[in-house]
Amino acid sequence: MKFDKVLLIAQFTALSSAGLIKRDDQCSCTVEPLARKDCGYIGINESACVSNGCCWDPSNVDGAPWCFYTASGGKTTECKSSESYSCEVDENSRTDCGYYGINESECVSRGCCWAESSTSGIPWCFNSKKNVNPESSPEPIPDPEPIPDPEPTPDPESKNCPADEKSRVDCGYIGVTKRQCEAAGCCWAESETDGIPWCFNEVGKDIHIEKEGITVRFQKPYGWSTVNLWAWDDEDNNVYGEVWPGKTISDIGDGWYSYTFPSDVSSVNVLFNDGNNQTKDITNIKSSSCFKLVGDNVMKTDDCGLGPSGCSYTITDLKTSESGMTAVLDLEDRICEKYDIDIPKLDFQAKFETNDRLHIHIQPTDIEDYPHNVDVPEDAYPFEIEDGPNDDLQYSYELVDGETFKININRKDGTPVFESMSFIFERQYLEISKNVDSNSAIYGFGEVFGPYKRNSENTSHALWNADNADPVGQNLYGSHPFYIEIIDGKAYGFYLKNSHGMQFSIQDGLMTIQAIGGNFDMYFFMGPSMEDITKQYFQVIGAPALLPYWSLGWHQCRYGYRNIDEVREVVANYKKNNIPLDTMWIDIDYMENNKDFTYDAKNFPVSEMKKFVNELKSNHQYYINMIDPAIAKDDNYAPFSRGMEKDIFIKDKNGELFLGEVWPVNLNTAFPDWHHPNIVEYWTNEIKLFKDLAMTDGNWIDMNEAASFCNGACNSGSDDPKFKMGEFNPRNPPFAINNFGYEAPLKTKTLDMDVQYYGELIDYDIHNMYGHMESIVSYEALLNIDPIKRPFLLSRSTFPGTGRYAAHWLGDNHSWWKDMYYSITGMLSFQLFGIPMVGSDTCGFQANADEELCARWMALGAFNPFGRNHNGLEWDNSRIRSQEPYVWPKTAEASRRALAIRYKILPYMYTYLVRTHTHSEMILYSFAALWPNDATALGIDKQFLVGKGILVTPVIEQGKTSVEGYFPEGIWYDWYDHSNVITGPTYKVLNAPIEHIPVHIRGGQIIPTQGPSLTVYENRNKPFELLVALDREKKAHGILYLDDGISYNVDGKFNEIEYNVENGTLTAKGSYNYDEPQNLHEISILGVSSKPSTVTVNDADAQFEFSNNELIIKNLDISMNDDFVVSWN
Repeated sequence: MKFDKVLLIAQFTALSSAGLIKRDDQCSCTVEPLARKDCGYIGINESACVSNGCCWDPSNVDGAPWCFYTASGGKTTECKSSESYSCEVDENSRTDCGYYGINESECVSRGCCWAESSTSGIPWCFNSKKNVNPESSPEPIPDPEPIPDPEPTPDPESKNCPADEKSRVDCGYIGVTKRQCEAAGCCWAESETDGIPWCFNEVGKDIHIEKEGITVRFQKPYGWSTVNLWAWDDEDNNVYGEVWPGKTISDIGDGWYSYTFPSDVSSVNVLFNDGNNQTKDITNIKSSSCFKLVGDNVMKTDDCGLGPSGCSYTITDLKTSESGMTAVLDLEDRICEKYDIDIPKLDFQAKFETNDRLHIHIQPTDIEDYPHNVDVPEDAYPFEIEDGPNDDLQYSYELVDGETFKININRKDGTPVFESMSFIFERQYLEISKNVDSNSAIYGFGEVFGPYKRNSENTSHALWNADNADPVGQNLYGSHPFYIEIIDGKAYGFYLKNSHGMQFSIQDGLMTIQAIGGNFDMYFFMGPSMEDITKQYFQVIGAPALLPYWSLGWHQCRYGYRNIDEVREVVANYKKNNIPLDTMWIDIDYMENNKDFTYDAKNFPVSEMKKFVNELKSNHQYYINMIDPAIAKDDNYAPFSRGMEKDIFIKDKNGELFLGEVWPVNLNTAFPDWHHPNIVEYWTNEIKLFKDLAMTDGNWIDMNEAASFCNGACNSGSDDPKFKMGEFNPRNPPFAINNFGYEAPLKTKTLDMDVQYYGELIDYDIHNMYGHMESIVSYEALLNIDPIKRPFLLSRSTFPGTGRYAAHWLGDNHSWWKDMYYSITGMLSFQLFGIPMVGSDTCGFQANADEELCARWMALGAFNPFGRNHNGLEWDNSRIRSQEPYVWPKTAEASRRALAIRYKILPYMYTYLVRTHTHSEMILYSFAALWPNDATALGIDKQFLVGKGILVTPVIEQGKTSVEGYFPEGIWYDWYDHSNVITGPTYKVLNAPIEHIPVHIRGGQIIPTQGPSLTVYENRNKPFELLVALDREKKAHGILYLDDGISYNVDGKFNEIEYNVENGTLTAKGSYNYDEPQNLHEISILGVSSKPSTVTVNDADAQFEFSNNELIIKNLDISMNDDFVVSWN
């Protein structure tokens, strides 16, 4: 057996320093404290000290090093002893030198030998044998005496520090931190005078802190001949290995290779290779790190002999109970400081809140000293999170007192779901990372324009709410730090409840979440299905709002309607072209000089607006307009004056009114503080006064990130102070998230980060929830104005829980084909985020649509939960052409066909809409949500299902008249031709001329229908039908929910009917507390094998038709307020 030389030296010196090896005077470690010569560096531990051949003895004498040279001034490795020790011990002769669970590092630091064994009962950590001469017999070495705990560093205030700045003698180096300085026994005091050190010696002392270099280690993969290092800095300057493939680095044993960079290298990028094979680039290394190759991915690891990471916390004061555990996490003497000052002690709490939900909360122990690391404000979630049974936990999570803290969560059966690789907690920088299995699929963590399934090799974007017009892969209007990962068909969910800016990345198989403040308030949801997870998640953030039935109708808007007559003409043209329309919207065009709560007296006079609203009401149609949060600063403008009186506007850092710029013409704007105790009263009054002019049926809240046309205050300069270690800096934090895709300052197109809200809050801490808070206040205001009707809000900016109050549209997209595709992925993601009522600006907001694009997009938009055609004002300095669906003949026809399907399935869609509120379900379903064990289905994001029964396969490529669709396991019936049946799993090319969108019905589903008509009101006054699609076992299931569609408090007045088909019998059973006037008129059953001889309805014979395996039962008059039975044989 071979043993590494370094390992033997470490064992020898450890045994010597413990008094187990006799030394001559030259090797003596008995040195008076003040006579000791420093042999280490700040932060060195005992193991590293003795491994380096130095002596170790903690001392409480000021300035005395604990790691020092021998009495002769040399190292123990230079000593000569008449006795020698060997780890060449036969396995059967080993005597245990450790304890159960000891690791190699701890074993060696005790002065013991280490060698693994495959034989049961053989200790891996064992005593060496002593050889006085070759013939001597081995003697076991007793366990070393425990070394006393080190004394704490003396209080800096008790030091004899020079009072005169000019008398200071430098003790540190450029970039040394206060903590590093004081830990070395030096003095610390900042100075504004150039050339004066901040870290300096006490009077009469001469200490100099040596800066450590970054060490990188790499485990040589199987088949590699050696390990070369190629390294470069952030400016692409080579720092190691001038010529490819670089230089071979030191082999330190056990397959590990190591190199330490000079101390002046503060950040480095590396690549390991052996001349033939190479790793991917490993970038932005700022601290000593170890790496190994797993498959093709480079993984960070901590088992490389560097000892505990400087960023590692030790678990102390652990207490456990049936409902969870608490502990204190202690950084001890370690220094991380990756970007900011460390928080040395953390309070940890794990709550087993339900069998499926684990809640882990970590914050600074001295939380009063860290106001920017507290929880999100309570008013963001004005409800109690309910706990549930926890007697059958579907997860396991354990901690051990004294061990290094990690977050390793397993399923009940031991399957890992989350294993943290890094955990860093600094004041303005938090980090947690985990390995990502190459076979896993990850969804969520948005809002972002991109594929539904996240790229497990190359994903990186910020979470920072911004007025950013839908570029691919950048932060957008909302922030949702929540994801779902599917591993081997089972899913779990993760939610970080933190409103600070973040960076989310998946690079080379490592997922990393980096936040610029707050704390770790984490929830883990065990699923195991995607829908299970959303139910569990919505219990924490709040279930989606109960929205009115009419909101499922079609909506029309544009930015650029010149006057009310033009709006009237749009409404009339929809009806003239037999295209459904329920709600007409008006953008800021209606305003007087773009000021909220006003009407343009010339183009949108109040008298005409009232008439227009009355016209809509007479046709059972609806009206919505826009309200921006920014209020024009104009002393003659009543909403501003009243806001000043209520003191509800945001202040700058000096307590003065903060001013930005939004839409009001030639005026600055103030921004409401949604946390202020007067804000609900103010906002309710302004909306009510505005509704009294012309009644709106809901509100559209835009620009609420908050957006501004200035970068910070419009009346201030652009320079912000640079970050200094130890100083909280909201304007220029130490870590830059990739805002707008280029690390733009946080204040870009928004407020200054130090603006003040009520309750000593600042924007830096709560920026991402500005729109969320506006949604809460606006929702409450609408209920105050009309407590009978369900509020309808549409918000651009969102945060976890916004769906409890508002719907969402996907922002200022473009009339481009790729944007049509990303509208699908965006809608699917927001089903996970708890805002299922979502849709895009159909046909695109910016740029010019054409007939083909708009025809395809209108057909797709007909299946958006929120369906609205909306476009912008100008593009390339020209007015954007109109894109209402009747503008082009083929677009009009495509719209009529697709919207006819939408309106026919409205009872089905409304049932799902209500169940998002009552059962935390979704309106749209991805393939991954329904077929998690189908590897192909996991990546499908150009198709989706409305509910669980209607499959939509849109054409989203220009010039195509066919589209290939994937059909998962089961039977699929063509919506248009029920005899056309596809059996999955399979791919199928579908014919799709420009006016046609392929739609299929999933076997096993029952779809309630009505209509179709041109409005929701007309639709609800048509008789019901049932479309029954049998599966392979000739079974089917469906649900129908009925109520008045408008009441906020349903108060039990609803019908909920469950339909089931089995053995040739359809049963309807339900609860009936709502009087539905329309009856069931027809039932179509698809997949009936042969023509039945008889059909009965409630035991009475019924008329029927049969053709191509479809049974149609007509001329029925079945009440929707009673159970019934239909049979055929």
